[in-house]
Amino acid sequence: MLLPLFSPDCLLTAWLHPGRYVFDAGMRYCAFVTNGHCWSAATGVWLGPVIDGHLYDIHGRPVAWNPSAPLRATNRPLRPVNVVRAIRPVQPVRPVEPGAPLSAPMPPGGWSMHAFAEWLVANDPVRAVLEPIPAANAVKQDEAGPARPDEAGGATPETPAPLPSSHVAK
Repeated sequence: MLLPLFSPDCLLTAWLHPGRYVFDAGMRYCAFVTNGHCWSAATGVWLGPVIDGHLYDIHGRPVAWNPSAPLRATNRPLRPVNVVRAIRPVQPVRPVEPGAPLSAPMPPGGWSMHAFAEWLVANDPVRAVLEPIPAANAVKQDEAGPARPDEAGGATPETPAPLPSSHVAK
């Protein structure tokens, strides 16, 4: 049985096969679970503990949560001994998408600074370079405003900002 995992914004982020595997929202295999810890499927790098169906980062802060169990505070976990990588699982049948929770609990110590996709590569500098964070986690250009201040008529180091019309000599 797969458990749905949600972001702090209550968006479906991943699926957890308890004690075995983690799949992203698109059902792509991305991590395996061994002895209560999560490991990157691509590189074998330790990602953090799995406690009560919640994924935590290496600092002990939750990255993704399951509404069926309460979030609890954790201290910074000790890094476990490396493990042998799991065999790639057969892709499971996609479960029916669950309804999103109305709100996420505020865990003691706060949420991880990493979104799920960032968490998968945050502790692995080689993979972070090879696999940039997906565009879904990036701010769209039109939402962020113009790329450079001079595109919006603002000031640049070379040109001062235009004066308001009330300050222009007539």
